[in-house]
Amino acid sequence: MQEIISKFKDIGLILALVSTIGGGFYAYGVFNQRLDALENKKFVINQKVDLSEIRQTIKELDNDLTVQIQFLQKQIQQANVEINVNRATIEYLDAKLNELKLETNNPLLQGL
Repeated sequence: MQEIISKFKDIGLILALVSTIGGGFYAYGVFNQRLDALENKKFVINQKVDLSEIRQTIKELDNDLTVQIQFLQKQIQQANVEINVNRATIEYLDAKLNELKLETNNPLLQGL
């Protein structure tokens, strides 16, 4: 009985070995088939791309930015004018304040 079980084990081992080797050959064949398909495929290397729409969009954005920059420059100029007016007003008020301080500190002008 042991001999029959041993023979069946040997036959099973041989079948498993043959199946494994056959699976390896099958996988190798599939791999080669995929490589052949890639090798036979035609690739376009010198493909031209139409960039006219992108260039037009860039020009439009550039024009928009130019208009916005000009607007901002005008706003800055107006702000500078207002700053200069405020600076002159502050200088005038400082001068008046100093004049009032001198008048209040001068004992000769207090009676007038």
